[in-house]
Order: sequence, then C-alpha cells, then structure tokens
Amino acid sequence: MARAQILSPPICDRGFTLLELLVVVAILSILGAVAIPIWSVLLPTYALNSATRQVQSELHRTRSRAVAENTKFHVVFSPTSYKIQRHKGKSYKDTGEDKPLPEEIFLGNSSVKTLSFDSRGTSNGGTVRLCNSNGAGKNIRVQSSTGRTRVCPMPGEPPLSCNGEC
Repeated sequence: MARAQILSPPICDRGFTLLELLVVVAILSILGAVAIPIWSVLLPTYALNSATRQVQSELHRTRSRAVAENTKFHVVFSPTSYKIQRHKGKSYKDTGEDKPLPEEIFLGNSSVKTLSFDSRGTSNGGTVRLCNSNGAGKNIRVQSSTGRTRVCPMPGEPPLSCNGEC
C-alpha cells in the first residue's frame, strides 16, 4: 500500500492553472469576435434561401392542386405574405392558407402580384422577387405555357441584387 501512495501525483498537481484558463478564454473570445459578424451576414442569406424554396414549393403544390382538382387557383402576394385562393363559381375564395414570409424577407419589385394556375397546369406567368434585409434577392420565375417554376440566379452565378434582373 505504501508504494501505491508514492506513485500517485500529489493533489496540487491536478487540474488547470489560471494561466491556461486565461489563454483558453482569450482564444475563444477572438474566435467569437470573428464569428459573430460572419453569422450576422449569413443569417439573412439563409432566410432568403429558405423563403425562396418555401414559395417555389408552394407554387408547385398549387399548380398540382389545380390539375388534380380540375379548377383554377390563384396565389396572391402581399409585401410580407401570400395566400392561396380557389376558383368557385365566378370568383376566387380563400382556402385559408395564408402564409407569412419569414421575418426580414419581403416581396420586391415583382412582375406580378397574383399568379394563377388553371386545370391544365398552365399559368399567367411572371416573376416573384423576394428580398432580404441586406438587399440581396432571388427571383422565382413561372413560365406561362407550362407553369414550371425556377429560381434565379442559377447555381454558380453571383447573388442577385434587388435592382437587377435574372
């Protein structure tokens, strides 16, 4: 037993020194100071990409519903949201699907405020532009003859400014 006690380190040699802890805190502070500005730039871009995918998939779903239900549908855009309307009789009725755009995302200078899809899947066509708080934007183009939606800019192109065209 006496020999085992001799080989164990003394209690005062365990743990970290104050100097080691201060070095770690300094390194983490430097990394945090670098990461926070980068994060504040990436967050609006992430929100724009997410909102663009959301609206594009909603347009595709509305087109599919128009074909499946053999009737016309409208997607009506406002600056911070959009809603889906179904053709009934001589007018369009809200389906109760009001979709808000994520915070800091808004409708830019779009060519249309209402996109419509008929029972054959065709559309009135147009471009919906979404913008974020940094001034970056993406266009969602809907072809009139097919109702196909695509997002501009295409991968590999520089981000679209809210003043430019795609």
